[in-house]
Amino acid sequence: MASNNTASTPAAPPAESEPPKQNFRLDNDSSATLTLPDGRKLGYAQYGSLTGRPIFYLHGLPGSRLEAAALDQLGLELGARVISVDRPGIGWSSPQPDRKLLDHPRDIGHLADHLGLDCYSVMGISGGGPPALACAAALPREKLKCVSIIVGLGPPDIGMSGANLVHRVGFPYGFRYAPLSLVRWFWKFEGSGRVDLSEERRLELMLQRPVANEKDGDFMKSGWPRLSVRATGETFAQGFEGVWLDGRLACVDFGFRVEDIRPDLPVHLWYGKQDVMVPPNHGVQIAARLSGDKVQLRVEDETHASMVVNKMREILEALVRST
Repeated sequence: MASNNTASTPAAPPAESEPPKQNFRLDNDSSATLTLPDGRKLGYAQYGSLTGRPIFYLHGLPGSRLEAAALDQLGLELGARVISVDRPGIGWSSPQPDRKLLDHPRDIGHLADHLGLDCYSVMGISGGGPPALACAAALPREKLKCVSIIVGLGPPDIGMSGANLVHRVGFPYGFRYAPLSLVRWFWKFEGSGRVDLSEERRLELMLQRPVANEKDGDFMKSGWPRLSVRATGETFAQGFEGVWLDGRLACVDFGFRVEDIRPDLPVHLWYGKQDVMVPPNHGVQIAARLSGDKVQLRVEDETHASMVVNKMREILEALVRST
């Protein structure tokens, strides 16, 4: 998930008498690595039902494989096998300094073969939007059944009209032109990159942040903040290079056109009317560029953060039906 520094109303942590709506697992018990043909390690974790419909989860920016722990219980209920993958230089995945956006579908394909999957779907959230589109463009027709993008970034030429200042600067300019030292400073200033602090202290700082929209209270009172702290600890475990390159790839030419994605592929697009991190125009523009009649665009009355709290069951249900 992307970060939000826009502030107005303090967000109070949930009272002791009001437990969070979700209590997500925070362990590494379902995590593993695959050695790829080029010798790199690919970190991944599996959640939900191991006999369910396989769905690859592409995490946000910053994020990591542990982010998909939020779907563990839902996956069990809905019959989804959620396979969450660290991108290079993040979590348990080896760096790949010269990578391109279209390299990630190859990694997903190798992991699918390793797991013996005949078919699967892909979901990308927030900064996972570009790699999800790359999967839509590159993975085999006979294996990839559906792609779901949740508040995900589209091609950089869409622009960031309607976004807050941080995201208007960060995409498509900041990550594209900023040196690594500046990106490192930003994430430490923002707080997610303060890996020198304990998880409890980082959670405390996160819960003290003011929020700009009352709907974000749904996120702050859920199990997501604690999970985000755990997941972003993995983001920066190897340093800042992985997330720096991840952001840069979202800001340059993707290496393919959305218009060329096969028209028979079901694509689900979920965006928030009140999202000031990835404005809903990204979903509108992606939908307009896709051909065929299997594109579903939902623009909900949600923010970037509240979408994952309030709509994830619907999102996963729709994806399971299409897989």
